[in-house]
This record gives sequence, C-alpha cells and structure tokens, in this order.
Amino acid sequence: MQICFMRNRRKPSKYARLLSKAAKYYGIDLIYCHPTDIDIEEEIIHGKMLRNNEWVPKDVSIPPFIDLSSYCYKYKKEIRFLKERSLLSSYGKFGSKEKVYNMLEKDGEFKHLLIPSQPVDHFEGFYNFLNEHKEIIAKPKNGQKGEGIFLISMKNDSYIISYENQERHISSAELKAFFEDRINPKVYLFQKYIESKSKAGDPFDCRIRLEKDGNGEWSVPIYLVRIGTNQKVVSNVAQGGSVSSLTPFLKANYEENWKEIRDSIKQVGKTLPYKIEKLTKPATSMGIDIGIDKHGELYLFEVNSAPGVEFGTGEIASVKADYYHYILNEISNRSVQQVKEIQYS
Repeated sequence: MQICFMRNRRKPSKYARLLSKAAKYYGIDLIYCHPTDIDIEEEIIHGKMLRNNEWVPKDVSIPPFIDLSSYCYKYKKEIRFLKERSLLSSYGKFGSKEKVYNMLEKDGEFKHLLIPSQPVDHFEGFYNFLNEHKEIIAKPKNGQKGEGIFLISMKNDSYIISYENQERHISSAELKAFFEDRINPKVYLFQKYIESKSKAGDPFDCRIRLEKDGNGEWSVPIYLVRIGTNQKVVSNVAQGGSVSSLTPFLKANYEENWKEIRDSIKQVGKTLPYKIEKLTKPATSMGIDIGIDKHGELYLFEVNSAPGVEFGTGEIASVKADYYHYILNEISNRSVQQVKEIQYS
C-alpha cells in the first residue's frame, strides 16, 4: 500500500521522515513529493521513499490517497489532475478569516465564541468601530504566523499603535494617516481586542491541534498554549515566545476556574471541527486558536487549514498514520469516488 505525502518544499522534513516510519507500521509506503513531481503525461509521480533511513528516488503510479497541504493548491494543473484520480486530504483553505467568521455567525451554533468584527471601507467606519470598543485589532484576512497585526487603542484624546514589541503614541491626524498609509480595508479585518494575557502580561492563545484518527473522526494529538514573550499583540512563537502545556498554564493563570476553562476548550475541540467541515470542505488536519479573557471566557481567534507540526510532532505523526490505515481500508472496501461522495454527504 502507498500514499503520497505532498508538500510545497523540495526536501523532506524531519516530520516526513517520522511519519514515513509511523506509516510503515501498517505496511504503508509513504512517497514524498513536490507538486511539480507529478508527471501528467506519464501519469506517475517522481517522488522519494525512505529506504534504510535515506530518501531515495521512487517513481510510482498515482496512489489512491494524497496527503497534501493547502499551499499546494497554487499548482492548479497538477491538483486538478490528482483530483480526478485520487482522494485528497485537503480541498483547499477554509477561506479567509472574515469568511469563516461570517459562516459561523450565520450558522449560530458557535456564535458565543465569535469576536465582534466590522468590515470597514473608509476611515470614518474605522474610527467609529475604534470609538465603540476603545481597543481593536487590525489583522490581514489571509495572514500567516501573526504577521501584519496591529493593536489600536484609544486613550482619551490620543491613540496608541502597538505592533510586535513596539508601541507608538499618535494624534488623531496621525491616526488617519496611519489608516490611509498602512491599512488596506480590502486586506484587513477589524475586531474588538480580546485581552488574552497571562498573569505576567504576555499575550497568549490556546492551539487545539487536530487530526483525523484511525476511525476517521477528529481527535486532538496535543493542546498547546503559545505565549508571546515580550510581544505587544500576538502570541505566535514565530515572532518570539514560548509554549506551554494546557493544564499547567491554566492552573497557574486561572486558579479558581481552570478546570471549567479546560473542559470548555476540550468541548470546542470535540465539536467545532465538524461544524467547520460542514460549512466549508472536507479536511484531515486543523488548528483552532482560542483566546481566554480575564474572566475565563473563550473567544475564537482563528481556524487554520494548514497547521504546523513543530510541536507534538510524534503524537501528530502517530494519529496521521492511523488515519492512513483507516482511509486506505475505506478505499479498498469501496472506491475513491464512493469515499468522496461519503465525505461530501
């Protein structure tokens, strides 16, 4: 049995090596490839396979299952070719932050997790939203790794712009200039600022890292808390910070109600992924980022269709290998097309 593990990088990562070994437990050969390794004319993949702990070239016919990142979708010709022949682990990104928020708001079931948001077309709308909430976040609708996020605060007759680890006090005229020079309303989403901070004053969020398991259901290999040490706005570790396990962090920062908060986070992990899939498209990996205010209330920061594997690598690889075994059995008992129809039903 074979599966293809496609990523938008030429060299297989350490995670790909670990995953290949985990899949081998089930007798599954993992073929690593880049989208440009797809030979459409010959209908083969010029990939790599781990043999004696070394990646060696391996040409294979198109496997029935392709595990690919949503970033591979920019290779439209290759993806279209694979869609016709295989079952794909991902059918693209869930959509922009604004789109996902709008779908969840319209659906209503998880409305209690949503942060007040406002589409803004001009400075007056931006100013009115800031005046209403006093502190707001401007974040790119399709941003990654916490880049380009600003915190704008209103303090009496002056304003504060916070970005990464810097803070700048400005006048109303400078605020308008900042909006016109730095903020493109078509690119940015505006939200009320949720103060999700540790006792030490560092911004944090909880990452619920999800994978489909050996039963084809969503499971959580790991819960993480990402802490933005010395950051003004974001908690993303890529911009400097640290990580913590969920329970010790909650015990240290929410002494009185940490159990209730933990249970609420786990309930989100059990239910929200199914809603996201229903409203968007089938997936096998997901990252859900949750903020917690000082009262212990949960807020949805983001849903990620291509979450990283830098933390909990072994746990993630183990669950993913279980899913490979499950999905290949499903395909062998039915067909690729029948499994697709079940996914979309």
